[in-house]
Amino acid sequence: MALDSATGSGMSSILSRQKAAHIRDGIPSVSKRIEWLDKSIDLLVTHGDALAEAMREDFGHRSVDQSNLTDIAGSIGALKFSKKHVAKWMRPEKRKVEFPLGLLGSRAELQFQPKGVIGVISPWNFPLAIFIGQISAAIAAGNAVIAKPAEATSLIAARAIELAYAAGVPQELLQCVPGS
Repeated sequence: MALDSATGSGMSSILSRQKAAHIRDGIPSVSKRIEWLDKSIDLLVTHGDALAEAMREDFGHRSVDQSNLTDIAGSIGALKFSKKHVAKWMRPEKRKVEFPLGLLGSRAELQFQPKGVIGVISPWNFPLAIFIGQISAAIAAGNAVIAKPAEATSLIAARAIELAYAAGVPQELLQCVPGS
């Protein structure tokens, strides 16, 4: 099912499943994150016209060419940027050790780790570009996502999530909740 119930108990159930999957699977590797980003890029390249048509239906008058330029191409650019930089973003950073521990041979580094499950709320004006941009950042960081699209653009969100599941993006990684 593309969209889960947005009731309080429905959202609690989604959150519990995603947290359990995150704990069970551990921190995703760089190759796994790149795989997810590649699936998203392929989805937009393959189904961009259908997604642009869904945006036209949501808005009732939006140009398909505008949607292809602003939302589809813009989203592909954001995903490619994340793919290019994700390995660098994951690298630990060395930190200076304060006195006196530095004298004793201590070392320190900052290790970046995902938070677990991230909530994404997107506006109506660029329903796919902002939606995908926020989701790609969260996924590149190794997090699962609960996405809440704008009520005015529920058709494009439903279509995008449906295509993501068909492309092999696991439901434990991405869930979409409609409503207010």
